[in-house]
Amino acid sequence: MTVNCRISIDNRPEATDAVFQAVPRIGESVSLSINGNAQDLRLSRVVHVTNGSLEGAGSSSK
Repeated sequence: MTVNCRISIDNRPEATDAVFQAVPRIGESVSLSINGNAQDLRLSRVVHVTNGSLEGAGSSSK
């Protein structure tokens, strides 16, 4: 099973979608292609979104 995740970096307004085999955990490193360049990023926050809306979303951070 795969998990679709929306990724944003440092509260930038743009976001990208990525597919993972499992939900990434806080503190875990992920490698993504951003603007054609591979970047290793460390996950610092997870926001659980229901119904496609951030309104009322639960957030976890380390």
